[in-house]
Amino acid sequence: MIEKAGTGRQHYVSPSGSANGDGSIDHPWDLPTGLSQSPAIQPGDMIWIRGGTYGQGRDIFRSNLMGTAAAPIVVRQYPGERAIINGWLQVGCCDQDPQPNGGAYVWFWGLEFASSIMDRTGSPAGPPNYGESAILDSVDTWAPGSKFINNVIHDTRMGISMWTEATDAEAYGNIIYNNGFQASDRGHGHGFYVQNNTGTKYITDNIIFNQFDNGIQAYGSDNAQVRNITLEGNIAFNNGAISGSPADNVVFAGGGGVSGARLINNYLFHSPMTNLGYNELGWGGVNADLTAQGNYFMGGFQSVAMGNWQSVKFQNNQIYSHGKYDMVLSTSNSTASYAWDGNTYYGSGMFLVNDSGTSFEGWKSKTHVDASSTFRSGDPTGTWIFVRPNKYEQGRANIAIYNWSLADSVAVDLSGVLRPGRRYEIRDAQNFLAGARATGTFDGSPVRISMTGLSVAMPNGFVPVPPQSTAPQFGTFVVIALP
Repeated sequence: MIEKAGTGRQHYVSPSGSANGDGSIDHPWDLPTGLSQSPAIQPGDMIWIRGGTYGQGRDIFRSNLMGTAAAPIVVRQYPGERAIINGWLQVGCCDQDPQPNGGAYVWFWGLEFASSIMDRTGSPAGPPNYGESAILDSVDTWAPGSKFINNVIHDTRMGISMWTEATDAEAYGNIIYNNGFQASDRGHGHGFYVQNNTGTKYITDNIIFNQFDNGIQAYGSDNAQVRNITLEGNIAFNNGAISGSPADNVVFAGGGGVSGARLINNYLFHSPMTNLGYNELGWGGVNADLTAQGNYFMGGFQSVAMGNWQSVKFQNNQIYSHGKYDMVLSTSNSTASYAWDGNTYYGSGMFLVNDSGTSFEGWKSKTHVDASSTFRSGDPTGTWIFVRPNKYEQGRANIAIYNWSLADSVAVDLSGVLRPGRRYEIRDAQNFLAGARATGTFDGSPVRISMTGLSVAMPNGFVPVPPQSTAPQFGTFVVIALP
C-alpha cells in the first residue's frame, strides 16, 4: 500500500452537511462539495463519508479531486457506519467529455452504491435510445490511478466502468450484484465494463454475480482498445441468470483485437445442471496474446470459448461442463506455439474445434495441445477451498468453496488471515448486507462454515428470474476481523 494514502488531513462529508461547512466533523460538507477540488483538500488527505443516503436515484456526483501517485486522496466510509451513494459517481468527468486529470489518484473505499429506482426496464441496444433505462450507473472512471476498494455495488444500471483514459486504475475487493435492467431484446448491465490501451488495468479479488448481463466485460471497438487488462482472484458466478439468459462470467473481445489479456487464479461458476452460461476469451478478428493460468471454469454451455489468438498460455486450469462443451476453439491460427498444458477437464468430454465436435483425445489430436492434461469423465468430487487475503484490510479475506460433495459444513483454514485471539465475523457474500452468518474468536484451528440454510439478496424491482443461492454446491464468503 502507498504509505501516504489518506494519512494527511481528515475531512468529513455528511447527508446533513452543506457547501458552507468547513469539512470538519462538526461542520461537514455535503457530497458534491466534498468531491470538489477545494483548496482545503490536498494529496494524501482522507475524506470520511458519514453514514446515510446521498442522492435520490437520479443524482450525478462528479469527483474533481486530484491526488498524486505518491499521495492519493482516499474517500472512505466512516468506520462502523453505512454510507449509501444513491446516484451516479463520475470520476474524471463524463461520457463524451472525459477530463481524466480532473479526478486522478483518488481511492473510493468501503462505500455502498445502490439505486432506489425500482423500474428495472429499459430500451434495447441500438437506435433510437441505445439502451437507456430509468436507473443510472453506479461508477464510471476516466481518471488515471483511480481505485475502487471493498465497495458494495448493487441494483444500479451498471457496476464499475473503467474507460481507456483511466490508465493504471484498479478495482479491488468489491462485491457487485443485481445490476442492470431488462429490455425487449435481452438483459443489459454488467458487473464491469473495461477498456484500456496504455498502462495496465487491474480487476482483482472482486465478487461478481447475478448481473442482468455479463460479469466482467472487457470489450471495445476500433477506437476503444482492449489491451493490458489483468483479472486475478475474482469470484464470478451466474451472471445473466436473473434476466433469464445466463451470459458470460468473463468476456474479452473487440477493440480491434485483444492483447495483453491475463486471467490468473479466478474462480468462476455457472450452476452446472443448467448447462447454460459462457466464458468467452476473444471472438472475431485476430487477437494477440492471452495468458490464462490457475483458473476454475466451472459449468456452462461453453465453459471456455476460445477465439482467434496468435499466442496463448493456457496452463493449470480446471474446466467443467456437466452436459455441454468443456472447450470451444475457433481459430485460423496455428496452435504450434501455444503453451497449453497441465489442465484438467471434467464432465461431458465434449469439445468443439472450428465447429467440428470431438472427444478429448480428438481434441488433442486436432489442436496439438494438452499433451499432459487430464480428462475425468463425470462431475468433480470432493471440496475445493480457496482463501484470498485482502491486501488493503488486514484480517479480511474472500473465500470460494466448490462443495461438490454437498457437505453441510466445510472446515476452512484462516491462519493466513487472522491472528489467534482475534474476533471475526463471516458473511455470506451472496447476502452480504444481511450481516454476519457467524462470529467467533480465532484460536488457530480451522473454522467451520455452514453451507446450508443460505439465502441470496433479492433485487430491487421486478426481474424475470429471481436469483437463487448457489449453496450448498458453491459458496462465497467474506471474513472480516472485528475491532
